[in-house]
Amino acid sequence: MYRRSALGLIGSVPFLGARDALAQAAPGKTLTYGQSTRVTALDPAQGAFATYPGGYEVGYCLFDRLVDFDADLKIVPQLATSWEIAPDVKSVRFKLRAGVKFQDGANFDAAAVKFNVERLMDRERTPTNRPLWDVVGAVEIVDESTVIVRTKDAFSQILNSFAHGSGSMVSPASVAKHGEKGVAQNPVGAGPFMLESFTPGQEVALKAFDGYWGGKPATARLVFKFIAETATRVAALRTGSIDIADSIPVKLVAGLRREAEIEILTRPSLRPLGLVINMANAPFDDAKVRQALNHAVPVKTIAERVFFGFAKASDSPLAFDTQGYKRSSEYEYAPDKAKALLAAAGWTPGADGKLQKGGKSLKLRMLASDGLFPGDVSITEICQRAFQQIGIDAAITKIEGGAYWGELRKERAALNFDVAIFGFNPSNASGLYHLESLFKSNADDAGKLDVWNIGRYRNGKVDELLRQANATVDPAGQNALLGQVQELVWADAPYVWLHVNENVTAIRKGVKGVEVWPIVFTIPRRASA
Repeated sequence: MYRRSALGLIGSVPFLGARDALAQAAPGKTLTYGQSTRVTALDPAQGAFATYPGGYEVGYCLFDRLVDFDADLKIVPQLATSWEIAPDVKSVRFKLRAGVKFQDGANFDAAAVKFNVERLMDRERTPTNRPLWDVVGAVEIVDESTVIVRTKDAFSQILNSFAHGSGSMVSPASVAKHGEKGVAQNPVGAGPFMLESFTPGQEVALKAFDGYWGGKPATARLVFKFIAETATRVAALRTGSIDIADSIPVKLVAGLRREAEIEILTRPSLRPLGLVINMANAPFDDAKVRQALNHAVPVKTIAERVFFGFAKASDSPLAFDTQGYKRSSEYEYAPDKAKALLAAAGWTPGADGKLQKGGKSLKLRMLASDGLFPGDVSITEICQRAFQQIGIDAAITKIEGGAYWGELRKERAALNFDVAIFGFNPSNASGLYHLESLFKSNADDAGKLDVWNIGRYRNGKVDELLRQANATVDPAGQNALLGQVQELVWADAPYVWLHVNENVTAIRKGVKGVEVWPIVFTIPRRASA
């Protein structure tokens, strides 16, 4: 027996009217989106669009998924019109939308779903987003319009996996035609726009798909153009060379709001920013030391002054709008309390004022990305000065953004930092996924990461609560478990908790329907002008 999801009872027609109304409008002009990140590949399986967030933003226009997010990141139908989740939370039965065609004319059906999910299950073919797909054990075709996905363990997040960008449905015929590698440059989906041209790393042009099941899009063409420099992106927006620009520095917002032809769109993100603490290194395996680092940093001042109020100091391991968020507390800015905690851990000022223990000074190696996160270098420098003011010998190493992820994911013995700036974006909109990715114990702390538990945090009670949460489909029950996880993690302080930024995008006046999602993405799928 299956328990029917309340969302699964939502019919496709009422949803189409509310969410895809723009898709019914007459075709309009070309809209150009100046992106801050390159798009190099467009296969949701092989590398999940390769670049983030640019590839995903194109992917959400090219492809449809079984389920979608609404404006508040709730799960709603897309290529599946309804679903039923088994009572043991180990399988889900999807009823598929009838009459859907891929952009190459091939039918979308249960066989296509099985083909796509099995691509995602293959770890060698799909090395990224493993927490979303490793749990899937089998896909069964019931009939042409019905498919059952079975999981190895209880997994209440299965719908979030299918709403994630990697859950995009690719035409099996296109993979047969272009090959597993070639499809990344020749993507074919079932979304409202199809590929017109693609110059990897520079530009992607999409055109309206006349056969889209939801009706022809309101915009005739979408062009995604990589423009690395913020000043160049903003200048192009001012002249009308582009219609949309992402990653607008908050210091420019006030001035741009005074310009008649520009509108600013903001949305609080789901990505908390912090300094992950390498707990494999002494003395940072001591909770008192980690808590002291938190009390040393003026997080509210950073949020208010560095980001002009477009950020908010964290009070939980999750961002404020994330599913399952619960306020924990605040680490007040209190240098004296930080010093007292360090003294309790045996660290006292030496003759030079620097903290020492057993004749050795307290050194802190800090790692900063350069341009990967908003204000990353400036934030790290502020934290460095705060640590120095309480007697810690803190030094920063800067790493170029493109190389930063690899630096964080090394084996434990190769890590060359004590704290590193980091922000995790739960792009499937699940707080459970976020907490698991960062705080579930690694299988082997000495080896490479399972997901993003960079600091080698380990708490058996947290692991058990996360397991229970995955087996709990009732939102209230799951949120209660996640609340306990957040309280435990917050007190253990595996991070220097900082703040949650707002996502800021600018558009030309007259452009409608551009969506700024909390999960970092700017989506022009339903845009028009």
